[in-house]
Amino acid sequence: MKKLFLLFLLLPLLSYGQQAHPWLHIYGNGTGFHSIKASEITDITHRLSDSDDLLDSVIINGKDSRRAVALTDIERCVLGTNVPTVYIDIPSYPDLEELYDKELYLDATIRIDGNGVVDDLEATPVSIKGRGNSTWSYAKKPYRLKFDKKIAICGLAKAKSYALIANYIDCSLMRNAIALKLGRLLEMPYTNHCQPIRVYFNGIFKGAYFITEKIGITGASVDIDEETGILFELDTNFDEAYKFWSTYYGLPVMVKDPDLAEIAELKGVTPESLFYTWRGDFDTFEAKVYAGEDLSEYMDLESLVNYLIVCNVCCNREPVWPKSLYLYKASLDDVYHFGPIWDFDWAFTYNDGVENQEPTLPLLEPFQQGQHADFLKKICSTPEFRALYKEKFDHFKTSLYPLLLEYIDEYADTIEPSAIENGLIWPAEPGRTEGSFYFRENVEILKEWIRNRVEFISGHENYGLYN
Repeated sequence: MKKLFLLFLLLPLLSYGQQAHPWLHIYGNGTGFHSIKASEITDITHRLSDSDDLLDSVIINGKDSRRAVALTDIERCVLGTNVPTVYIDIPSYPDLEELYDKELYLDATIRIDGNGVVDDLEATPVSIKGRGNSTWSYAKKPYRLKFDKKIAICGLAKAKSYALIANYIDCSLMRNAIALKLGRLLEMPYTNHCQPIRVYFNGIFKGAYFITEKIGITGASVDIDEETGILFELDTNFDEAYKFWSTYYGLPVMVKDPDLAEIAELKGVTPESLFYTWRGDFDTFEAKVYAGEDLSEYMDLESLVNYLIVCNVCCNREPVWPKSLYLYKASLDDVYHFGPIWDFDWAFTYNDGVENQEPTLPLLEPFQQGQHADFLKKICSTPEFRALYKEKFDHFKTSLYPLLLEYIDEYADTIEPSAIENGLIWPAEPGRTEGSFYFRENVEILKEWIRNRVEFISGHENYGLYN
């Protein structure tokens, strides 16, 4: 058995060594993939077949591992970077393989290998629990992190709480990232940022995630004064402490932030009095919409236009439920602003629980019994809205759309290794996800779908919003 150095692999590693945190990515035929940090590799050899002296397999010896990869299984080898790796451990439950509760916080430690992309983080105390509504029922769980004090991690602004988004049903792992990028291109205030990461939980690899801000009234999210402002969430899950069904359109309105009990104590009033003040304020706004009156003194029209451009391009039809639809006011004297945008799992090619949907679904038309978007349709039908929507959408198509396509390509290059790796441990689940292993094919399908969606909106008499 001979062992020779594979110079065609080793020399690139040596020349790449001056760059930050290089990785060797071995893309295989079929379902094979290996990704190894270059600093962990001690040597690379190959094994020759005893029978015919033909090259048989590559041996990659690491500090703590040894991998043998048959040459016939190798499609290509790439020297490149990788996304940061986040390690979360539960000292009290070292054998715990997964979180079982989305309400109970567990004490944990978090460590981050920034891979030259973001700053490293030494082991730091943190609390962790599950999060999400429908996403919590999926095999790959989303998480919520909470620190005792504000901390900046993964290049995000300082905050106490962060969300780890699993993107389980998203075979491109890009839907949420694309939507957030579009929001930033439209200069929508308080649009979340995201950093793609790899996650280990108690030493178990959980795949590709991204980390983002938790939506709320904070300096890292909706940066308004919590003593004077409000953040409403319209969502049929109807699971916040203070909530009501609106008078005119039967909307499920919840107080997302602030904690009314805390603010009431500061003001020397009751939480109920604050709640009914804000409920009355929303009722006044809704009544003006219902009556078809001038809304200029009650809402920021541009914020709704931008909000619906993002939802429309992405075909995120959750506002029809409604779900995850946010509005905020900095004070009672302010106007209502739509945003931040959130939750684009059920969007793009995935709609109504089905992958490979056509790009011609009207955004605000009900798709299940009991849904309606009459509140939004009423505003969308006004001349003021239609004129501004056309102006802003034309600007998007001419100036911002090319930038969005560039971002998609750049983001795809960044996450490709982690996406394929993710597809190996979370394969296709019939009826729910097609998996992310065939990543490049999925990205090309997504890009073509977006092109067709933009053309559909451009040619539709109501901009694809409603029939």
